[in-house]
Amino acid sequence: MKLQSKSSRNAIITGSTAGIGLAVARELLERGHNVFICGRSEERLITSLNSLIAEYGPEKVDGTTCDVRVLESVKEMVVCAGDKFGQIDMLVNNAGIAFIKDFEDVSPDEWQSIIDTNLTGIYNCCHAVLPWLKQVGLSDIVNIGSRSGRYSFRGGIGYNTTKFGLQGFTEALFLDLHQYGIRVSLVAPGTVATGLGGTKTEKWHLTPEDVAKVVGDVISSDARAAVNWVEIRPAHPH
Repeated sequence: MKLQSKSSRNAIITGSTAGIGLAVARELLERGHNVFICGRSEERLITSLNSLIAEYGPEKVDGTTCDVRVLESVKEMVVCAGDKFGQIDMLVNNAGIAFIKDFEDVSPDEWQSIIDTNLTGIYNCCHAVLPWLKQVGLSDIVNIGSRSGRYSFRGGIGYNTTKFGLQGFTEALFLDLHQYGIRVSLVAPGTVATGLGGTKTEKWHLTPEDVAKVVGDVISSDARAAVNWVEIRPAHPH
């Protein structure tokens, strides 16, 4: 059982039942913070939640199912987190999907799904949590983007579009919200060994823990410092 830090803060992390999101949850818990996890799969949520509670204690961790594409689902999730901790200091937007297909093979339903998850889902989460963050004085929104938000690749019509959009969303949101003491950051990794979009894992890929450490560093910066954009590049194979 980990000891709670006096400087602990309360974080919502979306898409946090596996991969990068779960690694971020563990990183923040190791740093003494409290976390609220969520995801669409109830089975994966229960498994991840039980594991985290067993290691860190029920006072530090909670979670619920949530579909970020649906605003009402997000609002219910945020209320659950607020009821658990009494205050919300951080939001880490990690939930996302990917597919690799040439434009002519992308169906309207697939296009709508990736837009709804990777862009509208982040809007929904920011919209729902904003009243809580405005009460804190210093709070953080960290959006997990991608180097694919700057560099396109063949078959990335859906993923590139949403990650390019997320970069603009993040920068504009910072300008709107800094007046409330809310810092908005984008962490943009290269290929991470999660298998997202059917990508085959290679030894040189980043790990979820690499990304999680950067998120932890971003939210730990001094109040006067807003880390706007961090790009993480994987090393080349040896």
